[in-house]
Amino acid sequence: MSAARLVRGVLSGAERVLMTISGVAITLVSVVLVLQVFMRYVLNSPTVWSEEFATLMFVWCVMAAIPVAVRHSEHIAVTIVVDRLRGTARRVVVALGYLLSAGLFGLVTVYAALMLPTGARQLMTGLTIATGTDISLLAMYLIVPIGMGFSFVYALEKLVATLRGEFDTPLDPVQANAPELEPAAVPTSHDKDA
Repeated sequence: MSAARLVRGVLSGAERVLMTISGVAITLVSVVLVLQVFMRYVLNSPTVWSEEFATLMFVWCVMAAIPVAVRHSEHIAVTIVVDRLRGTARRVVVALGYLLSAGLFGLVTVYAALMLPTGARQLMTGLTIATGTDISLLAMYLIVPIGMGFSFVYALEKLVATLRGEFDTPLDPVQANAPELEPAAVPTSHDKDA
């Protein structure tokens, strides 16, 4: 097994874990918010923890999904200039974009990691009251350097692929979802006479 294949396998495994985390988190957000609405408006007994828990899970959902979107080039982008470029010019511009993205993700990773001790000192009061144990903001802050760290790695992976000339242009969603249509029949003067 080559080193490149091993690295791709590890990164693909991490991607599956991140997608699972994101999926579970958004499911929990949905369940908890429905429960909160039921408790507040039907039973007239709102929970003290549901909003904080939903926010926590939403942050986990988003931060786990960002690296996956980076890996699949699914973030929003204005590509009007890049789409008109060809060859080396296109490769340079796309590589520069991934290099800048990797730099930004790396910077956020470092500073988010530096914020972890601060998060460990602050409590999430609603969850702390509900569970009877101290739950710190570290539970929320922890996913940020993880998500940004994987985004950094995936941006570097895309940079290397771009430098090798392997571009992956996301599908145009309109064309990708458009059914194949047969050309419409144009009426002729012969059709009108009949």
